[in-house]
Amino acid sequence: MTRTDDIKAKSVMTTSPVTVEVGDTVSDAIATIRRHRVKELPVLSKGVPVGLVSYTSFIERRSVPINAKVASIMLPVSKVSEDDSVLDIAEILVATGIRGAPVMRGNRLVGFVSRTDLIKIMPSISELRMLRARDIMTSEPQSVTPDESVGRAQIIMEGLNEKALPVVGDGGKLVGVVGMTEIMDTVWSPKGDMPQRSPKPPRQVFDGRTRAQIKVGSVMTRNVVSVSPDDTLGHIVDLMLDRGLSTLFVTEGDKLVGVVDQADLMEQLLRLRPRDQVFVQISGMKMHEPDVLDGLYSLIGRGMKRVAKMDRPRVFYLHVATYEHEGLASKFSLRARLNTDSAMYYVRGAGWDLYKAMSDLLETLEAKVRREKEKELDKRKSR
Repeated sequence: MTRTDDIKAKSVMTTSPVTVEVGDTVSDAIATIRRHRVKELPVLSKGVPVGLVSYTSFIERRSVPINAKVASIMLPVSKVSEDDSVLDIAEILVATGIRGAPVMRGNRLVGFVSRTDLIKIMPSISELRMLRARDIMTSEPQSVTPDESVGRAQIIMEGLNEKALPVVGDGGKLVGVVGMTEIMDTVWSPKGDMPQRSPKPPRQVFDGRTRAQIKVGSVMTRNVVSVSPDDTLGHIVDLMLDRGLSTLFVTEGDKLVGVVDQADLMEQLLRLRPRDQVFVQISGMKMHEPDVLDGLYSLIGRGMKRVAKMDRPRVFYLHVATYEHEGLASKFSLRARLNTDSAMYYVRGAGWDLYKAMSDLLETLEAKVRREKEKELDKRKSR
């Protein structure tokens, strides 16, 4: 079996990656993403990576003119060396929330490492090959119905920091999936024979009125790829690679019970990295004041110390969505996932006071870990 310490960027990276130039337009970038069926594009300036364009770029921008420059929507990019280990790269991708990183040899771009490149190696890692979908999946995933609008789906994706949503019908039956690809194809769909720079006034990539008028059921993909809770990690990875997917849905019969995406798999890689303290990632924050983040990290640190008395925490992920309301008040929606030595836990919370909502969420998480440990103790006693 493969030792993760021995795997370097140069052995998993994609050579000759597809790129765009900093002066290219949003229209150029979308066309390139579609043509090459990639999920992220390094942005170059004079051959040097200066940013990254992915579906996240479009999620975070509600209204983007298609003749805008790529520089106006690109995300910050972290560069890695060809001799960096895959665990180092996995931590960089998770910590920064990006989907891939340019690989450099000195000042020269020699490749690109994406989440997809990293998950390819996972079935060969002995510590991971016994995992099954139920061990990895996000349970009770948020979904939309066919009658909801595309705009509603996009708002939920933004709040969850996801690129695809399951569509459910009566009784929780999985009937489809809607993602950023479908939204982009619907709201901005130029004719194939149209000149790249049309003299007509440019439409906006995500026009609010158009989003509100289109129903999810009219654009969703109905042929959904799903797995069962008992399917192995190897089967999950094979499906993702064969179908070019970053998200798979977990069903029992026809009923949706969970979601497995590449972010879930990346966290399993991070569990293998030796560390003295829990790895914490916070995403989605619209407030970047150091005092706010320091307050959250302080609460999380105390919560993890309490959890550590029952089970060793490895990776803690928190996504915070902010919803503006009348006046100055904002409501916060929190979604957290904790990987420990023995289990994975999911909790959600919401509130007008961010710190109170965070404290309540951590108390709920602690109670879940305690109940799980009590169940394990009862099983041992019964034997």
